[in-house]
Amino acid sequence: MKLKVDCDSPLLQYTLEYFLKDYLNENGIIITDNPEKNGIIIGKDIKKPFTKTSLLLQLEKILNIKNVKTESFDEKLDFLLEDFKNKLIKLIKEHYGKE
Repeated sequence: MKLKVDCDSPLLQYTLEYFLKDYLNENGIIITDNPEKNGIIIGKDIKKPFTKTSLLLQLEKILNIKNVKTESFDEKLDFLLEDFKNKLIKLIKEHYGKE
């Protein structure tokens, strides 16, 4: 996964660069907070607020990439819990949405 961060917000720029430091590349897909720019839009394509794990999960879903690299047990656990939470919310919405 090759990504490039181009945000108008300096705080968001720094946060994304920190979270995605292993994936940054000048020729990568652009992640931005400016809807006028072409790329993955924070706030539209990526829901806020986000953690590093939830950001990677959302990017994985958007880019349809498997095997997102995580570095520690805590990150692997966060990844699994976030995925479980999203599936559980979807199931609850589907079940109660039909009644």
